[in-house]
Amino acid sequence: MYCTISGEVPQEPIISKNSGHLFERRLIEKSLEASNGVCPATGTELKTSDLIAVKADLAVRPRQLTATSLPGMLAMFQNEWDDLMLEAHATKQQLHATRKELSHALYQHDAACRVIARLIKERDEARQLVLKLQHGVAGGRQLPETSDCDASTNASTAPSCARGLDRGFVAHMTEFWKRTSKQRKKRAISKQLSTCDTISDWSRTKATKLFSSKSGATDVAICQRSGAVIITGGASGLAWLASADAEALTADSIAETCTLVPMATCMPGTVFATSGNDMITIWRANGGVLTAEVTVELPSVTSVEAHPTGDYVAAMTYDAAWSLFALGSQLGTSRELMRAAPVDASANEHASAPLKFHPDGLILATPTTSFHEHFIRIWDVKEHKHVHSFDGHSAPISCVAFSENGYYMASAAADATIKVWDLRKLCELKTLDISDKVCALAFDNSGKYLAYASPERIQVTIVKEWTVLCDLEADGDTRALDFGINATFLAAASSKGQLDFFAANK
Repeated sequence: MYCTISGEVPQEPIISKNSGHLFERRLIEKSLEASNGVCPATGTELKTSDLIAVKADLAVRPRQLTATSLPGMLAMFQNEWDDLMLEAHATKQQLHATRKELSHALYQHDAACRVIARLIKERDEARQLVLKLQHGVAGGRQLPETSDCDASTNASTAPSCARGLDRGFVAHMTEFWKRTSKQRKKRAISKQLSTCDTISDWSRTKATKLFSSKSGATDVAICQRSGAVIITGGASGLAWLASADAEALTADSIAETCTLVPMATCMPGTVFATSGNDMITIWRANGGVLTAEVTVELPSVTSVEAHPTGDYVAAMTYDAAWSLFALGSQLGTSRELMRAAPVDASANEHASAPLKFHPDGLILATPTTSFHEHFIRIWDVKEHKHVHSFDGHSAPISCVAFSENGYYMASAAADATIKVWDLRKLCELKTLDISDKVCALAFDNSGKYLAYASPERIQVTIVKEWTVLCDLEADGDTRALDFGINATFLAAASSKGQLDFFAANK
């Protein structure tokens, strides 16, 4: 018996009681479903209830009619071969069409990448031109295209640009490093250091208006021996306070950044350096007046930092180059010892934050940024060689600070993060996510506390535990921070031109 639909012996035979035709169960069910209950053999109405299952012995299944003779089998094999060849031909055609589509897509992708690269290059060149024009307008002259060695000073000695420091300078720095590193590791934390509970009760205790709001305060530094406070105000000048409660001495000079110069021959905190107006200036506070002892012309200078020995100062220019100057024993002369060129001049890197000396004085950190990457370059001062780069920030770096024990370095950026780096393992130790961009940060002299400021908030956290001790509200955009002696107070330079002091209420 054969199925009326397929002509083959059914596996599950079933008979229509209306017409008597034999069907394969699965075939008749699909046919009835597709034809809405019409019998495929007679064209009359047929329901599934009219189908009767038939019991059959399937042990020996008869051959198909085409397989009962040699001619029939050859014809069957020929048909199978023809179907296989047709399927292979269709597959090859589909493969060829897919290859053509892929080739076209790859060509479009390559063309798009070339266009994007050209546009990015044009955009970067335009941005660089805008930055140069803006800096030229602000500084009164165009930026130099490359680092050169003809910066004029008030000394006649020519700078050494192609070689390392003389042996005498290297020996001096090495001796200082050996002496201070041993003392730093063995030094106990002062008993007068403010406790966590004391810092938790901090609030604003004093606000001193020093500069106009047009330029605002730009930097602040506090001497950890005498308590003298130095604050700069850009075009408004600079101010020096013998202590947080003293009257301010002011000077009319363009000063963007400041740094205290440790000097053994004078009272600590009375000598400091500033950068601004394409020059660095060494100042002395003496007899109730501020006197400019020496000036060094350095076009496009962005920041200045005193060496821990007090005998040298480093200055960084806009193009990410930096120079080291030696100060005369009486602060009457200075000369440029050497100049380090940018790490990658083709990357159009420029300074993004003030440079900082490590407390040992042998390495220097220079924060730089380009349109694609943001680095903290670490330099060997003795050889003026670049030795390492810390990267990880996704936005320009705004400030850098070293802990006084020399183990950690903190960096803040406009991506609302603070990263703490382990200088011994050269790796990232901790990332603090802040709700807003970070404008300033500072370690206290013990290295136990870290303060950081967003535009309108200042927070102090405890190192290693990274818990916030206090959350202070700032009056204006905070641009710089520094701790007082033994972390008894915190000074903040504000965009409103004032110096805010935060401490526990007495």
